[in-house]
Amino acid sequence: METIIEQLRALPRRIKQRDPGLQLQDDKHLTGFAHAGRKNQKDLRETWRHFDLSAFLDDNLQPAERNEAYLNYNLCCNVPQLDALRLSLVNGHYYRPLQQLPHGVIVGGLRDAMMQCAELIDRAFGTAILRENPYQKLNNEHFSDGLFVYVPDGVVVEQPIQLQSIANNSTPLLLQTRNLVIVGRNSHATFIHCDDSATPNKSVSNNVTELVLGEDSHTQYYKLQNLNNDSALLNQCYATMQRGATLLSTAITLNGGLIRNHSEIRMMGEDCSTEAHGLYLGDKEQQVDNYIYVEHNRPRCTSRETFKGILDDQARGTFSGHVLVCDGAKKTEAYMNNKNILMTDKALINTHPFLEIYNDDVKCSHGATTGQVNDSEMFYLRSRGITERTARTLLLYAFCDEVVQKVQLPALKESIADMVKKRLHGELTPCSECSIPCSSPCNGPDVNFRIDPSKL
Repeated sequence: METIIEQLRALPRRIKQRDPGLQLQDDKHLTGFAHAGRKNQKDLRETWRHFDLSAFLDDNLQPAERNEAYLNYNLCCNVPQLDALRLSLVNGHYYRPLQQLPHGVIVGGLRDAMMQCAELIDRAFGTAILRENPYQKLNNEHFSDGLFVYVPDGVVVEQPIQLQSIANNSTPLLLQTRNLVIVGRNSHATFIHCDDSATPNKSVSNNVTELVLGEDSHTQYYKLQNLNNDSALLNQCYATMQRGATLLSTAITLNGGLIRNHSEIRMMGEDCSTEAHGLYLGDKEQQVDNYIYVEHNRPRCTSRETFKGILDDQARGTFSGHVLVCDGAKKTEAYMNNKNILMTDKALINTHPFLEIYNDDVKCSHGATTGQVNDSEMFYLRSRGITERTARTLLLYAFCDEVVQKVQLPALKESIADMVKKRLHGELTPCSECSIPCSSPCNGPDVNFRIDPSKL
């Protein structure tokens, strides 16, 4: 019997070689095409060909055992002035009992919910995942625990819910967690999903989150990722939307050795609306992958995706965007854009925007750009007496600000803006000399949060 580590090591090779032993289910929406299985396998290879965990896998990685000492663990993502309900997974486990909040809202650990809310779980678990992949399948077989949130029909949750996944380890750690979020018909909820490292030790995370969104629901889902350089994170998010549902999703990747955000969003009813945005910053030898798949199944649905990245040193990035407009999805509007800045000639980005349309009555567009800081903009700022370093810093932050402004929570937006500013100037410049002041002053250098100031 292969260990989990051996299975993870073998997956890139098996995907590339079209190994029939993967036994993935066919895409339900492609069954009418000839050779659907072959097409699915080709899509699988294209989707995962740039992702390889092997550099982070070693035989010392071990799943964390449940430890009741973490019952009162209160480390939280640093978002000042944010009044949020915090649910924390520490080393892949949730340590508090299931809670029932006002208006029937239920929050807690997924394992507990499987026993105490079996009917809810049976109705929703796995329903957002219509295309399996080997990493998701491995998670399904071996996840330790996860977070569960249920918002009943007609409920407005005023307080944001912060889902925290924290690695606090003294030895190399393998984490596999599974989250399930159910937002009922005509309900409103906001989620902030944070992945963080409390120590500088190695961890590898394979996480899956399902969002099941009911009719006319309104959901905001923010992802913040700040891991140490020895950690790898595969964060998969699957969402299904019923008639009239809206989803705003924003992913901010600040630091990590290897991070992949894999998102699949399916609009299963009419008049749905999706906005999905991402910002990723990488330096040294970090790797950041973003994959987003948006499926329009019914008429009059809209989707807008904007992803931006800045890569320094030998960092590598990938953006793969796929919009599928199914037969019968009339009056679809879909827009996708990816923009990247490379700070050195050794940084690399692979970008693959892709539209697949089986309908004539649509408005769709996509685009991608990769380059350096604009010389004419630099000249304009320099001609106004601004130093080269200050001008470059201002232009880089202005480039990022389009995504930062998509955040609709004022406290969270301010915190993300500060983190991006500190990431850009490396917390190495005294605050009095910084060209873009933060609301929370810097206290010194942060080795995990640095783009080389000499290049600014």
